[in-house]
Order: sequence, then structure tokens, then C-alpha cells
Amino acid sequence: MTNRQKAALAARLIVGAVLIYAGASKAAGPVEEFAYIISAYDILPKDFVLPAAALMPWVELLVGWALLLGVQTRLAAAASGALFAVFLTTVGGTLLKGIALPNCGCFGDAVHLSPAQAFAMDLVLAGLCWYAYRESENPASLDSWVEAGYNSARGQEADPRR
Repeated sequence: MTNRQKAALAARLIVGAVLIYAGASKAAGPVEEFAYIISAYDILPKDFVLPAAALMPWVELLVGWALLLGVQTRLAAAASGALFAVFLTTVGGTLLKGIALPNCGCFGDAVHLSPAQAFAMDLVLAGLCWYAYRESENPASLDSWVEAGYNSARGQEADPRR
């Protein structure tokens, strides 16, 4: 495995682990607690707050596990990048508007970050998403394992670039 592949693997694993932890932390608590935090951002109509709070942890878990395991790696990296773009826009908006939030809600009730800390973290994670997307072909993924098995069953060699 090349150094670039190792760095991409590390980026993928870090983002995946953060999303899994964030999703699990929110899924473990009452959905109303996360809905209260979402409503404080003042970006969604009231009727969409509770469904968004119920759905978001499961989206984070799904995308996080896909990244961690290397399933549809490029798509998962793009989806996680889109999530962090939404998070950056949302948190950045609260910083610009001066909305006082005691907690960003990123990790449910487990970890409390200020909006500025959340913005910095999301910025770094968005960069890692970009790198994982850019270098998505990696031998340490289920995608490459399945492809290698498929190619050997067909009597072909696996792609030598991997």
C-alpha cells in the first residue's frame, strides 16, 4: 500500500468513526433532545424539525459504516462531504447571525462543542472527505475485496494498480 493510499485510508477511517460516534450518540438519546437543538439553529420549518432529528443519526450511521468498511467508498465519501457542507453552512450561519448555542448538537448529549469548535472540526473533516473521495481506490476496502474475488472467479487478475 502506498503512502497516499495509507493517508486516504486514515482519512476514510477518521471520518467514518466520527460519523458513527455522532450518529450513535444522537440515536441513543430521545429524538426530542436533538430536535430542540435543530430548532435552535432556526433553519428548518417547525414541521420538519422532528423528522430531521429522527433521520439524521441514521444517515450518519449509514454513511459512517460505509466509509469505515469501504463499501461504495467514493459515494460514501461524497455523501459525507455533502453532510459536512450542510453542517458547515448551518454552523457558519449561526456564527454569522450571532445565535447563541450552548451546544452544537454534533454528538448528542455525549460531547458538547461550541459552534466555533464545531465549525473548525467540520472544516477539517470536510477536507478529509475530499481526500478520501479523491483517493477512493484502496486495497483496504470491501469494494476492492469484492472486486478481487469477482475477478478471480472470472479467471482474471485483479487491477494491478491496487
